[in-house]
Amino acid sequence: MSASRPLFKSGVAAAVALGMSLAAVPAAPAFAQIGAKNPITVSHIGVGATATEMSFSWRTTYRGEEYVKFHPRGGVKEERREAAQEANFGAIAYRTNHATITGLKPDTEYTYQIGSNEGGWSEPASFRTQGAGSSWKFVALSDAELGVGLRVKEQAEAWRTAVKQATAKAPDAQFILHAGDQIAAGGDPISRWAAFFSPEQLRSYPLALAKGEQESRLTVERHFKEHVNFPNQEDGSANYYFERNNALFIVLDSTQNDAAAIARHARFVRQTAAAHGAGKDWIIAVMHHSPYTHGEFGIKSPEAKRLREGLAPAFSEAGVNLVMGGHEHMYNRSRLMNGTEPVGTDTPAKSGDVLRPKDGEVLYLTTTTAGGGRYGDVYETTGAKRTDITDSSQMEGSQFASPAIGVWQQDRTPDYTVVDVKKNTLTVRTFNVADDSLVDEFTLDRSTTNPNVPDATPGEGSSAEGSSGEGSSAGKIVGIVIGVLAGLLGILALLSPLLRDLAERNGIRL
Repeated sequence: MSASRPLFKSGVAAAVALGMSLAAVPAAPAFAQIGAKNPITVSHIGVGATATEMSFSWRTTYRGEEYVKFHPRGGVKEERREAAQEANFGAIAYRTNHATITGLKPDTEYTYQIGSNEGGWSEPASFRTQGAGSSWKFVALSDAELGVGLRVKEQAEAWRTAVKQATAKAPDAQFILHAGDQIAAGGDPISRWAAFFSPEQLRSYPLALAKGEQESRLTVERHFKEHVNFPNQEDGSANYYFERNNALFIVLDSTQNDAAAIARHARFVRQTAAAHGAGKDWIIAVMHHSPYTHGEFGIKSPEAKRLREGLAPAFSEAGVNLVMGGHEHMYNRSRLMNGTEPVGTDTPAKSGDVLRPKDGEVLYLTTTTAGGGRYGDVYETTGAKRTDITDSSQMEGSQFASPAIGVWQQDRTPDYTVVDVKKNTLTVRTFNVADDSLVDEFTLDRSTTNPNVPDATPGEGSSAEGSSGEGSSAGKIVGIVIGVLAGLLGILALLSPLLRDLAERNGIRL
């Protein structure tokens, strides 16, 4: 994906204007001083409700009306403008504008600027809309959590590196998903949010965010609301959904996790899946808190227990295929789960698994931190902490071996994930940022269960987990029936000249 690199007002200059400590402001290579005619200090693009929409959020020093102006690359005469609305959630040190553009052409590169003639415009940047079809990719990260231990500059650099590597691995990714805890609470939230949005890729790749625990803190929440521009948002909450070709994404605010909130989340999942999941090959849910992990939250937290018991059955009933999250700052991949019951636990889980889920079977994925500020500890199911092993290959026979967990790793380095979406398969590969090595890979193969693709060919290398055995048996039965019919047709083809000759001898025309 090609994009011009926009020049924005310096984060350091903004910090000086606000009287902040320069030491707390990270280097932000996507921003540069270009004078008073550019009022834009922080910006990013976000996912729209569909592939033909794009959302925008930016901070500005100009107090008048501002716009997004955009046109297909090379088509300046087709330029359009969309007026912005101020997003005022109580952040008094800056002004934020939101805008959403619609009616975009598929598979088209657009050039855009944000600002106004009177206040000034940002330098041109670009994005490409998603094309039609059922084969495409997105990338996922979590828990950048910039500002842990006040090490904003170090963690911002790690975050920029992770985003750069993820988009280099999948340059055709349609968006970047970040599953919560964008910044750490405490300190200066204004410069930390500027650091989070500092990767230059965030002006070309749409960003889909989930609300994390850190964003639920009083000092951070209003800044979170200022910076996000969610499509299809549920009643001002951080629950929302969006559609991308053959997939539906449902994002939940798992920081709201008392019984009443979980009931609302479950209702939102069921209603959204029923209204927008028909005809989709995949339904993917996203929430910050992961209910199935070997971390402290997954093993010991009453909130995790409530999320498991309240949402896992709803995910299964609604036809969700994959739930993506973070929070634990370690990598975990669950077994296929039917509600709260793990499936296929007799088969060892390993990287490269091809799983064939039955209806109602869901896989839960937990990605580790993309900022590297801190890492979670690993716990036994008894609640005891263990530091002597680092991945699931070392835990056979241990009390670590929760039946819900298939593969986990805690090597204390950042990761990113690339998800390859196809009609029949969802292939998920997680990579280590430090050396770009493969952490884990698995494929969900619905070729024998997806009614939208009856002619699909099952993948190779299947594990026995889930319904792979039944799927293989069903495939063999279908193959036998087809073989018998083909044989009968062949026999008829051989006999047809004889039958025609016999009919003509008896005066019968065929």
